[in-house]
Amino acid sequence: MLSFCALRFCRGGYVYRHEKRQSERIALLEQNIALLKKELKSQNQTIAWEDGAFCYLAIGNSITQHGLADYWWSSDRGMAASTTDSDYFHIVCDQLEDRKGKLDAKAVNAFFWETLHTDRAESIALLEPYLSTRLDLVTIQLGENAANLNTFYSDFVYLIQLIKERCPEAQIIVIGDFWEYQGRDKLKERAASETGAVYVSLAEIKDKPAYQAGLGTIVYGDDGEPHDIDHAGVAVHPGDLGMQRIAENILAALAE
Repeated sequence: MLSFCALRFCRGGYVYRHEKRQSERIALLEQNIALLKKELKSQNQTIAWEDGAFCYLAIGNSITQHGLADYWWSSDRGMAASTTDSDYFHIVCDQLEDRKGKLDAKAVNAFFWETLHTDRAESIALLEPYLSTRLDLVTIQLGENAANLNTFYSDFVYLIQLIKERCPEAQIIVIGDFWEYQGRDKLKERAASETGAVYVSLAEIKDKPAYQAGLGTIVYGDDGEPHDIDHAGVAVHPGDLGMQRIAENILAALAE
């Protein structure tokens, strides 16, 4: 989740290159990976979707949803959003209700797919209970925690193809990376193009501090109390403005 400056020599001068502290982000997420896998496996039954509703599934990582932790105080929103209503998922849901009427929407944190690079295809089984022919929209906000890119492109293609197979009526939107890492975003864009999914770029906000929450930002927890963000990994997540921009880009890409 954190970043550091790598110093390199280029054309007679030193150039600072900012990179996200990928290793710390992975370490932080892996603290919870076993617990999350156990929880999802316990839900190894079909997740019900409401008849007659517009059905929306948001598959993502901590930007989409993160559970309670020592460094995070809410269980029902994307990390670093100040309130539940201010994360991108809930903003999109509010607009979908206005446009579509009755809405059934669910968000699932699937960071295990990003980090388990040796068996991403196998890990998709943990998502299958959510997949349904009733789905009208699926957004995929994954990639930021993937450090090993050896099979990333083919794994992403497989993920999209499986969703298309299980959810034939759904529009599929792939959300671009919020943090830059070794061309990973280009692989996502290519996978979306290859499979006929819609790709939504976050290039205008990627790696820009103005769209990150920042240290000291106040967020409200499940306890209703204000908390100051004091963990650098949380601080680089999208703040309310970043979440708003992500939501706007998704909404602009929606099929009528």
